Amino acid sequence: MGKKRRTFNIEFKKKAVDLYLWDGMGCKAVGKELGIDHTTVLRWVRHFEAEGLKGLEEKKRKNTRLYNRASIYLSRRYRNKNKMIRS
Repeated sequence: MGKKRRTFNIEFKKKAVDLYLWDGMGCKAVGKELGIDHTTVLRWVRHFEAEGLKGLEEKKRKNTRLYNRASIYLSRRYRNKNKMIRS
């Protein structure tokens, strides 16, 4: 089983964004201070610049596991159907 996905509240994300934008800290320094990856800081900054605080809200994720199972099932089904047609 994979890693459990960490979630952060808006206040934490805003603090990271503020340190980067207003306090002049680099993304690696902010990440090190807050214990997160520097690419996460940059992603939050991009979202904040594009959408404001709304961009820092938690996004709903699709159930990719269910989607992948369905697509695998359908591709197998159509592959078998094509084999029968070609025969």
